[in-house]
Amino acid sequence: MNANKGKPLLVADEYTFKLNKATTTTKYWICTINVCAAKVHTDLTNLLMKTAGNHSHLPEKEKIE
Repeated sequence: MNANKGKPLLVADEYTFKLNKATTTTKYWICTINVCAAKVHTDLTNLLMKTAGNHSHLPEKEKIE
C-alpha cells in the first residue's frame, strides 16, 4: 500500500506503519500515529520478523479502506 505522497505503507493487524529505515537485510517500520511507540521489522519482501512496543490507539480500519 502507498501513502498519499507515494511513500510505502505497511498494514499489519489493522494498523498502518511507515517505512523509517531500510538496510540490506531489514526494513524498520514505525506506526503512522506520531505519538505511538509500536514498531515492526520486516525482511526486504515485507515478511514480518519482529514487533516491538504497543499501540496507544485503536486500529485504523477507516484509513486502510
